[in-house]
Amino acid sequence: MTDKAQSRRPIPPATIASKDQKLITTIPIPKQSGRGVIMERGQRLKIINPRGKQIGDLFAFAGHSPDEFIAPTYTMTWNRNVYLKTGMPMISNDSNPLLFLEEDTSGRNDLFYPACSGGQKPGRLASIPNCRDNMTAALRAINFPVPPHPEIVHPHNIFQNSPVIDLDGRIEVREPDAKPGDYVILRALENVVFVVTACSSPGIANAREPKELLMEVYA
Repeated sequence: MTDKAQSRRPIPPATIASKDQKLITTIPIPKQSGRGVIMERGQRLKIINPRGKQIGDLFAFAGHSPDEFIAPTYTMTWNRNVYLKTGMPMISNDSNPLLFLEEDTSGRNDLFYPACSGGQKPGRLASIPNCRDNMTAALRAINFPVPPHPEIVHPHNIFQNSPVIDLDGRIEVREPDAKPGDYVILRALENVVFVVTACSSPGIANAREPKELLMEVYA
């Protein structure tokens, strides 16, 4: 790990309390799809789990370039924790804090899993809906460049409940703890581009039913 990756830039304090910010837009995310939004420093994104037990794959890019994005391994190293919890920043592959987790009513957000790809390989189209395709489609829809290698852009797994269960490092996939109406609130520490995908898996990770999510932007 480089000195740069180990450095600790101070997290900018909030200049406006979340309760004083106003809702400026609401963005539904239908099941097995993704949506994007461009946000300015200091704005907040609320990700809501309307029916509960649904994972959201969170991607965020520095506003100036698709080559800088939040990276789970950097977030784990910075926070010295394998889970993402309230009061923790999310760190980019250039070792910059881009987001800050201010509120979390569900209490579980994992950092282990890459975006599902629907079985994509070079020259092969995906066979099922997947978060990688949904992420790139969401970026195109808001006219932000798709990164040249989307396969290396991994999400922070909002609401996912896949804990480490023993000292051998085994991970167990469980149903999300998120109840209907649970949410997280993220503060943008820089100008950022968000994409949230409603995980497409019909397995236990989404309680065997892919569902919708909802985003609200506050400024």
